[in-house]
Amino acid sequence: MLYSFLSHSQRRWEGEYNRLGLQAGVNHFNIHTGNFDVEPGTSWTAGFTGRASYYDDFQFIYGLNFFDLNAKIRGRQKQEDLEANEDVKFNMIGVQASFLGSYKIIGNYLSIEAGPVVQVNGKFEPRQDRELFYLEEYDIQASDIEKVSTVNFNVAAGISGGFENVKFFAQYQYGVNNFFGGLSGENLEEIDPRATDISGSMTLITGGIMVFL
Repeated sequence: MLYSFLSHSQRRWEGEYNRLGLQAGVNHFNIHTGNFDVEPGTSWTAGFTGRASYYDDFQFIYGLNFFDLNAKIRGRQKQEDLEANEDVKFNMIGVQASFLGSYKIIGNYLSIEAGPVVQVNGKFEPRQDRELFYLEEYDIQASDIEKVSTVNFNVAAGISGGFENVKFFAQYQYGVNNFFGGLSGENLEEIDPRATDISGSMTLITGGIMVFL
């Protein structure tokens, strides 16, 4: 009887797979831009995930994840200061919906995945006590760049591995749209003629654990 139960469990594990679960981990956020020297930051991500067999060694992965992102830009307290010598910390919260295709490398134990991610986020807010700091050599203040794009489209690629109920994952995301696109109507060039065409692409590295129910 025990042999029969183990054989049935093994067939179920190696065959069709359709599970819902929770996931949590850490993220490393950065913005690649020629306008500012951004220092990446680390924070958290958590949410829901699902994984289902599609065809042969292919699976479909979907998820809804909440996140907190941090980064720093150098700033100066007074406009007449010659050097930006203090960090201005920025924070942003939001949610991501991911739709990934997965290919099993070693059965259900190890797989690679890739696909699109839609991100909806709030403002890129500076820390309250530094929102009036001037950024780097510009005459614009930290609060002037908080209205970034509220909808961002990323492409993701990653790897996951583990067992039936517990898996670990690592993922890299690259933003395909202009992260600072929301600033296009803010007329920052009227404050500082150098603050034109501010653009950048976000990147996000995440890693963590998934627990399937």
